[in-house]
Amino acid sequence: MTIRQQILRYFEPKTFEFYGGKTIYEWVGIKTYKKYLPTTGDIIRKRRNITQIKISNSDKLEELYNYEKKTRNYEWRHIIGVIIFILLIIMFDKKLTIFDWIFLSLLNLFINIYPIFLQRYNRIRIISVLQNNGQPSPYDHLTKKPLRNK
Repeated sequence: MTIRQQILRYFEPKTFEFYGGKTIYEWVGIKTYKKYLPTTGDIIRKRRNITQIKISNSDKLEELYNYEKKTRNYEWRHIIGVIIFILLIIMFDKKLTIFDWIFLSLLNLFINIYPIFLQRYNRIRIISVLQNNGQPSPYDHLTKKPLRNK
């Protein structure tokens, strides 16, 4: 298996991400987080008239494939952010108080972990729409299992 396939395998939705007819991300409040996200949350996008998937510009399904790729890019950026955040905490370990540890952990949760959850949640939704329209998942060549979200 090539490195590219291994990376794609990480981004592929996993079976443990589904529980009780929902995604685990719905159970941890990703819809609320998505709604109030200060940069591109539902409320901000509505006020600023921002569309993330520009369906009128091209083929609808092609635009969904493009946005799925963007979710991988955004998730990758936040993974790097988590690593940098953890490295910084380790570097300053001796100077941090318990309050600092708690504050920085919560900050990392909202700045990096939840955005990773959001990108995985969006990817699951995009793949579900593609499959409901008879289109292949970008991960079909890795496994032949259809995405299950019900």
